[in-house]
Amino acid sequence: MIDDPFAMYYVVRKDARLTWGQSMAIAGAAAVACRRRFRDGDRFRPAFDAWDERPRKIALRASAEEIDEVKAELPCAVEGDDLLCLPPMRKSERPQLLVDMRPFTDAPRPREEPPAPERPALAYVIRPGVIKTMGKAMAQAGHAATAAWRELRLEPSPAAVFAAEADDWERLRDDSAAIVVADGGHTQVAPGTETVIALAPDGRVEGLSRVP
Repeated sequence: MIDDPFAMYYVVRKDARLTWGQSMAIAGAAAVACRRRFRDGDRFRPAFDAWDERPRKIALRASAEEIDEVKAELPCAVEGDDLLCLPPMRKSERPQLLVDMRPFTDAPRPREEPPAPERPALAYVIRPGVIKTMGKAMAQAGHAATAAWRELRLEPSPAAVFAAEADDWERLRDDSAAIVVADGGHTQVAPGTETVIALAPDGRVEGLSRVP
């Protein structure tokens, strides 16, 4: 039997200037926005139900013209000018517009680092060196934000990203009020690898290094 799971697609403008933290923040917000907009309608509910059982996200790179084509032709949630998020669909059912796009890996950095959000609603915690590309980080942030919104009622925006070494990671992952994302192992990391923790940005993240 051919493996043909449902995937939620990100379409990222290829010349967008993003830091690692910015990319995760907009990806998480877009995933939740997509779910809010499309989940309860009859058209997409079965796809979301199937996707919830086996969530997968794929990031693609696109030109500004291709971004406009996607907006015109496909249902999508928009996070600013740099990112679109599409409701889940089977890989075999992708329109040719998506088939022709290459995977998104990394973006050029902004000329200036963005300021930290004053009152973040959600915190992502990552482990240095585990996630190799920005595209992978965006996919993992989408999983984390969706779960944090559904299970902890945490809003996905604004968000802050932090890095934790082994001791802090173990402390946070064992917290009952935290979401721990374990990767399915489709790309870059082994199945079951813990990639992101999502939690409320309270005292538990004090002392961690912020990722711009």
